Amino acid sequence: MISKITLGLVVLMACTSLKKIPDLGGHRWGLVQMQNEKPDSSPVYIQFDTFTHRFSGNAGCNKMSGNYSVTGKALTFEEVISTRMACVDTKANERESQLLRLLNNHTYAYDINGATLQLKDSGKVILTFRGF
Repeated sequence: MISKITLGLVVLMACTSLKKIPDLGGHRWGLVQMQNEKPDSSPVYIQFDTFTHRFSGNAGCNKMSGNYSVTGKALTFEEVISTRMACVDTKANERESQLLRLLNNHTYAYDINGATLQLKDSGKVILTFRGF
């Protein structure tokens, strides 16, 4: 009986000491930086459905979605689509077009550190998101 309790405590301690490996799902990732520019109060966000391997979000003025795949630490966006409403603000329209171009059929190295998701191309941070 004592050995079962001891074994149970060892297993419990081992499980609680394991760090949860952060993943893409379970967060709404808000854009905080795009190619070294920090957007002003941007409504841009992305969410990942780890079951269907689809993403969705807000590109600024329009909703966006598409497929994604993960291979190791590489994140590939495919078949990116969006609704087609024009942005009232010219700067927001340019930011949205740039974001959609950056995502469409592109592969990034990705890194999650706490609540921060960075997408990198050739070692350079292209997009930074904050989870909320």
